[in-house]
Amino acid sequence: MKTINILTLLLFLNISFCIAQDGIVYYEYTDAIGVGGAEGEIYNAYTIYTKDKSYYVVAKDSLENAISMSKAKSHYQNKDGSLNKISNGLVLTPQGEQVVCDYSKKTLVSNIFDGKHTYVKEVLPKFSWKITKQKKKIGTFNCVLGTTTFRGRKYFAWYAPEIAVYSGPWKLNGLPGMILEAYDEGKNVNWNFKSYKFPISIKQDYTIRKGKKDKKINFLTIEEFKKYCINKIESDYDRLIIIAKEHPGMTPIKEPMSSYYIESFE
Repeated sequence: MKTINILTLLLFLNISFCIAQDGIVYYEYTDAIGVGGAEGEIYNAYTIYTKDKSYYVVAKDSLENAISMSKAKSHYQNKDGSLNKISNGLVLTPQGEQVVCDYSKKTLVSNIFDGKHTYVKEVLPKFSWKITKQKKKIGTFNCVLGTTTFRGRKYFAWYAPEIAVYSGPWKLNGLPGMILEAYDEGKNVNWNFKSYKFPISIKQDYTIRKGKKDKKINFLTIEEFKKYCINKIESDYDRLIIIAKEHPGMTPIKEPMSSYYIESFE
């Protein structure tokens, strides 16, 4: 009886140890926002996860090679040092664009970069996933397809039940397994699986990193972020009107929010 109890205890401790460990999934992310068809800039990205937290980052300079970084600098830095959003290359910063999910506290914090870093804190979004019967193999994992709609886009996500966590790339989460591949209906955003490692021996940090010039992070609420996006689009459109007056024949067009940001609140 004692032997059985000891074996049971050892098994429980082993399972608990495995659950508490961290893993990492590397992705190739294609940003084709406003273009579609997965025809856009390609970035390296990853999600680190544990049973109750995840940390995702993309557009981080240390994830890209020297050629990509040189290309990003030449296309995004003006002579005066200011940043230009018009793209022919990668937009990279030291901390990148991040998403931190805390599944126990039901919180999500993130940042985006569109000339400056903007930080947002919100309640962890609830996704209404529809799990289909479609299956395919990604790497060594047998994956299942789930679909959902979220802030203006319909998403398709392939998840691996073998990796028993609710995480994924960006803000996508809530499926019964790690999301290894995901894309929206028009393939404006696209995450492809590259590799997976478990466990990670180095202790991980599940907090958002601030920029070197950011003395303090001021988080916007999701409603404040929505207003920020609307105002940014209006400001860009007003600038186009001024430019159009100086260039006869040019017609300014106000694009929908989905042509500027992953999330559309329209």
